[in-house]
Amino acid sequence: MPNLKLYPHLKGLLLNLYQEDRLPRHLIVTLAMMLTGLFLGRHVQLWQMAVWVPVSIQLPSIVRRFERWVADPGVETAKFFKPFVLAMQASLGNETAYLLIDCTQAGKKCRTLLIGLAYHGTVLPIVWKTVKGNKGHVTGELHRTLLEQVYPLFRYHRRVVVLGDTEFSNEKVIGWLLKVNWDFVLRFQSSYLLQTTPDGEWQSARALYQAAGLQPGQVRHWAGVTFTQSHQFADLNVTAQWAEGEDEVICLVSTLPASEQPHVVYEMRYWIETLFGNHKSRGFQLARTHMTTPEHIDRLVLVLAIATCLTLGLGTHLILIGQTRQVDRADRRDLSLFQIGWRWFFRLLALDRLHEFKIVFSWSFKLPPAGFQPAT
Repeated sequence: MPNLKLYPHLKGLLLNLYQEDRLPRHLIVTLAMMLTGLFLGRHVQLWQMAVWVPVSIQLPSIVRRFERWVADPGVETAKFFKPFVLAMQASLGNETAYLLIDCTQAGKKCRTLLIGLAYHGTVLPIVWKTVKGNKGHVTGELHRTLLEQVYPLFRYHRRVVVLGDTEFSNEKVIGWLLKVNWDFVLRFQSSYLLQTTPDGEWQSARALYQAAGLQPGQVRHWAGVTFTQSHQFADLNVTAQWAEGEDEVICLVSTLPASEQPHVVYEMRYWIETLFGNHKSRGFQLARTHMTTPEHIDRLVLVLAIATCLTLGLGTHLILIGQTRQVDRADRRDLSLFQIGWRWFFRLLALDRLHEFKIVFSWSFKLPPAGFQPAT
């Protein structure tokens, strides 16, 4: 049975990983149980995890153990996730760190705000916070608080660029990013009032790009803009992009010059949707959890975040050793990095080769686009 192989392997891996952190052994063992159930059950509901745990105790007892774990304040997400973040940092080198910030539904009437590191078409999660409320209930104050948690991890990094949609182009976020000298590209509503010259008139972004005669397929840039009449952040850059086939113009405010093409950089923001998809409908069904306590959901997301890092790291290793044909077509790339790691994980499990399970993060390769066919 696969669980008889996987559970002891994950337990040994985690006990070794947290060896210097002095975390309580019973919490680490329970985490190994939950990861085993998450991988094999592919669902965040605790009973669906519990059925896969190869421990000879009653199923309700395992579920209660999981319930105590997610409710335990001693399970500090930052401490348990620290080794994975350190591994990301160690591999990043001089690469620009693109941090993506976004919100997603997590359970009933709860939303999780997450900041992650852009990574080969997807995102490595770094920090997250769940709050009660529907879309629009996450405040700029919380956005800034989470960014402040990330700051010590990247404060000495060569360059950091933060990407976010319209929810994050607020005074709290932009003011803080300017203060710490981090670059950003943030989408904003076309109704926002801008000033393109000192003491010039305030006009909406929509009026600005309409006056410039923006047409489908075109991009326009404005430098030295004062952003919004209410907050007046000076000397920023604004980009308006009207993509072919799209009805809506995308408006971006950034610290990047036109030469760096902020609209192209901003496209990485959509990578976070692949992470949320893997956590939810295409993977672990996070949106279907019955939990309603934000702190409990945060610890559940911790299990998902570790599973994500294990999978992406395994996929990275397979690419670096040139063996993706083990799970993907040899004549073209069909699979995402997550799917490469996911399928290789189950192949190792099926072949009783978990000793080959290796986690690597690397920015030294370029993942070809889906459908890419190498020259013959």
